[in-house]
Amino acid sequence: MPAPKPIDYRKKATPNIATGLSRSLGQGLLFGFADEVEAFARSLQKDVNYEDALGQIRTELEQFREEAPAAAYGTEILGSIPSMFAGGAGLARLGLTGVAKTGAVGGGLYGAGVAEDPEGRLKGAVTGAAIGGGLSAASQKILPRKSKQAKELQKKGIPLTPGQSLRDSGSIGSNLISALEDLSTSYPGAGAPIQARRLETLILTNRALLEEAVTPLKIKIPKNLSPRESFEFVNDVVNKEYERVLGKLSLKNTSNLENKILNVLEDSVLNADEQDRVLKIVDKTLLSRIKDNKILGKDLKKAQTDLRTKSERFRKSGGFEGEIGDTLSEVKKVLESEIDLQNVNAIDLKNVNAVYRNLVPINDAMQAAVVQEGVFTPAQLLRAIKKADTSKRKTSVTAGQAPLQQTTELAQKVLGQQFPDSATASRLLAQDIIINPLKAAKLIPPALVSEAAMSRPLGRSPVTGILTSLDPTLRAATPAISSIPARTEAQRKRQEELNNLLK
Repeated sequence: MPAPKPIDYRKKATPNIATGLSRSLGQGLLFGFADEVEAFARSLQKDVNYEDALGQIRTELEQFREEAPAAAYGTEILGSIPSMFAGGAGLARLGLTGVAKTGAVGGGLYGAGVAEDPEGRLKGAVTGAAIGGGLSAASQKILPRKSKQAKELQKKGIPLTPGQSLRDSGSIGSNLISALEDLSTSYPGAGAPIQARRLETLILTNRALLEEAVTPLKIKIPKNLSPRESFEFVNDVVNKEYERVLGKLSLKNTSNLENKILNVLEDSVLNADEQDRVLKIVDKTLLSRIKDNKILGKDLKKAQTDLRTKSERFRKSGGFEGEIGDTLSEVKKVLESEIDLQNVNAIDLKNVNAVYRNLVPINDAMQAAVVQEGVFTPAQLLRAIKKADTSKRKTSVTAGQAPLQQTTELAQKVLGQQFPDSATASRLLAQDIIINPLKAAKLIPPALVSEAAMSRPLGRSPVTGILTSLDPTLRAATPAISSIPARTEAQRKRQEELNNLLK
């Protein structure tokens, strides 16, 4: 019995633009399996055969692609993007992470979906997985993407320029754009908008660091203040808070305190003469302030401050004097522990002290930036943080645990060099313009482009959004792109069948 001839579905096809667009969109959404889903749904109707329905659907899809390839393939790729985003999130929840792995899964599934027989599905899955994984990995390596550090900094409310957002993200495109922005800062016309936005970013970074410094006291800084005005506002609030807290603090029984101080001296590595020296210092700074077995308010705070100052001074000297400083620091801890035990409001003093310690390096950084009206760079603050670290051998800074250090280091990595214009390019161009004023006109186009690129109409740069959307969008479209070999093979086989009909 002769084999049945293949059916020429072209004779039965009724191509339609709306139908073609919806089917192409469905193919993208369902990773190439939409034609089979539609055929199955139609086969549930009376007198409709699944194979016939599938053949007609595929033929109409192919005709639509031939007649309107841009609309057909463009719609299919667009349809695949949300599915790949959702699929990638689902794979991540299952523990499968990494752009190459998710790209390979998506490409393999799509390659299988567009094929039309078991053998083709297997080949399509393997080929699609290889292409999908490779394209996804290449996309992440080449196209611009926002760095992890930039994302963390933006969570703190700090807007960034495109170059700052992409700095050190690890992709070739990011490095090129960051370098181009850095180089353009000193180019007349184009450089001014970049410098203006970077200065704005730096000012907001100063504010974010100041807000972090006062977090223990939950101080709300008015938004319309300059950096100097903000610091003055905070300093005034802290001083008033000191006055309020100190009036409530006291040690009403100092017997235990004196015994604990003697224990610290006995447990220290100091010899008898050095212990006597420490005891004299403690007597002058603390014990002499005891009246009727009590220390009240400002005397208590003054004793604490004096002990800290003496301890830091001796530590800086090193050697045996450094050991004296360590012992004085232990005495200070004993005093603070006793304050905690005898005062329910001691937590308030701790918060005030924490804010005061945080403000010390900010104050030093602002003084170093006096020529910039107190607008300090992350590098200036890092130097001030190191200077303010009173731990032995600066171990807090070395461990990255000094107050404000993590955010400041983050800003240093992302913001890059500030105030970089050496004015060399500006001077050279100015000389040319003096000789030929018409040359000033050539500054207008780069200035307009730079202004548009640096604009922040909604608080964030749209250019950054566009640049950073290229990589995830391409990776989401990768499955549809990686299915081309499998789709080509399916079309070749269908063409062979149609050619057989003509014989």
